Amino acid sequence: MQESKVNNFFKHLVKALLAAVRFVLGFFVDAAKLLASSTKTAPADDELNNSFRGGVMNHRTGKFDDGSDPAGWYERD
Repeated sequence: MQESKVNNFFKHLVKALLAAVRFVLGFFVDAAKLLASSTKTAPADDELNNSFRGGVMNHRTGKFDDGSDPAGWYERD
């Protein structure tokens, strides 16, 4: 009789601990989703400025520039 009470107690304790762990993990996952959804990315200033000014597409960097990058290539492969 005593063993069944002890076993029953530990079963309930394990269930409660698992529920607490699930709650904490769920809280952290939801918090991470909330933080990730609130981040806004904007193009860098040089990306915006170059696209307005025009120039030649540098396919190495993926940006427009004045065509003077010695390591860049300015024609499609």
